Amino acid sequence: MKRFFRTFKNQLWFFRATWPPLLLAVCCMALVRLHAPLWWGGLCVIGAVLLCLDSLARHREFRALRHSVRLARGLSGEALARFRAARSTWCSRRAAIAAAQAEGFGADARSLVSGWGYKPWHVFPDRAFSLRSPFFRSSFWLSVLGLGR
Repeated sequence: MKRFFRTFKNQLWFFRATWPPLLLAVCCMALVRLHAPLWWGGLCVIGAVLLCLDSLARHREFRALRHSVRLARGLSGEALARFRAARSTWCSRRAAIAAAQAEGFGADARSLVSGWGYKPWHVFPDRAFSLRSPFFRSSFWLSVLGLGR
């Protein structure tokens, strides 16, 4: 019985860390149901697959950051550096906050994020609508696919 609850608790943290890309993937799959041209459905399926891969990448990032926070016993040193590196996208921020919260430092993580000026409605990556947009960089897409960062 203990093993069941431990597994359930770990899965709950998985969803806390990866809910943004999973929610967007569900929205993409809901858009497939629209009576639209075939190319639209294909784009939605491709988007859903990319978002599922992003969810797996955020889970990997969550595990690494949680391990760093556990070793540092808080948001300091390497854990703080990893936390800062995860601040540029909404999905990464959610995973980083969930990792800190899993180790008991959620309030510190939320105060850091709000101190950096991020609000709950900041869902686009930093500089998304500029010439230096991350959408134009291969490192962003490698991170989405779980191959980078």
